Amino acid sequence: MERKFYKNLFAISVDDFFTSEANKKSFIFQGSKNWDMYLSDKPKGIEYDILKNVQLLSFKKKNDFLQSIKNIDLIDYSLEHVSELNRYFILVHNR
Repeated sequence: MERKFYKNLFAISVDDFFTSEANKKSFIFQGSKNWDMYLSDKPKGIEYDILKNVQLLSFKKKNDFLQSIKNIDLIDYSLEHVSELNRYFILVHNR
């Protein structure tokens, strides 16, 4: 498992994601739970939600992903990146 910590992440809708190249450059991952797009930089001119003090967990093995998702303070997860990156992602509150 790999971990990456973020002081702030910004969640925007899929439709708003494609309105700016800056959004694409700061893309972290897309959630499967709510389909939000998560960005490292604050988007301009669109509505967003801010998530504070979070971490992104990355797994190579599906079983590790499934075990971890049961015991955490889950914000969102991603199954879409498995085919592209061969990785499973979970976004959690960093407590």
